[in-house]
Amino acid sequence: MGAVPPLGRERCLIFAGPTGVGKTETARALAELIFGEGHLHRFDCGEFRTAEAVASLLGNRAGDRGRFGQAFDAVSKGVWLLDELEKAHPEFMPLLMAMTDVGRLTLASGETLDLSRLYLIATSNLGSAEILGRQHVPFATLEKHVIRSIHRHFRPELVARFLTPLVFRPLDPDTQIRVVALHLNRFLEWHSSRGVHVQAGVEVLRFLVQAGHSSRLGARPLIDAIHQHVGDALAHQLLGGGSGNGRLVVVGNRLRLVE
Repeated sequence: MGAVPPLGRERCLIFAGPTGVGKTETARALAELIFGEGHLHRFDCGEFRTAEAVASLLGNRAGDRGRFGQAFDAVSKGVWLLDELEKAHPEFMPLLMAMTDVGRLTLASGETLDLSRLYLIATSNLGSAEILGRQHVPFATLEKHVIRSIHRHFRPELVARFLTPLVFRPLDPDTQIRVVALHLNRFLEWHSSRGVHVQAGVEVLRFLVQAGHSSRLGARPLIDAIHQHVGDALAHQLLGGGSGNGRLVVVGNRLRLVE
């Protein structure tokens, strides 16, 4: 096999910031933009807290190709997402160094994976508590703090293989409205494709933002609020003999679907 080119820093990225601010979604969108749908494989680094778990990534000599081999079968060209990298055992870091340095990975069986067609994106929540706890501090100050936290936690030679970390801001009220509008539209389009047509105005978006707001968890509770409150309104109308079609309105602390 010929020489495999290194990945290069331009294809090794770190997305940092609080949970629920879009780091994973940005990685997913990047993969779809560059490679098309279905070209992202996510590793939850919280599953690799032990040396044994890290070893399982490489498989064994008996023919088990491990998690890395399975990931390569699924996505050999696209994005590998290393979610919450700081949770991985220290023995994971030499593997990552090899992946970013020589652009290949050798499994326990001796098989070598060519990673030259991949982007590696790591996410990190390091320093995020300070972002959430100091809303009035300039973002540039918090950004520097997060980047310093990353440099303190990881070995300098590893951080040097990545571009400067991209620090995500906490979701401001306007962004929360846009997030809710996007996911509500997806939710309603799914129902529309099944013959159930529901409309919603700005007051519904504001209700859902208020119901799902969490400075600690970001967008995730907003999405949960859509499924809970809009789903309850649909179910209530259907159980009452309705068609499932209509317009969502805010009634007290809940949504109601009126035909």
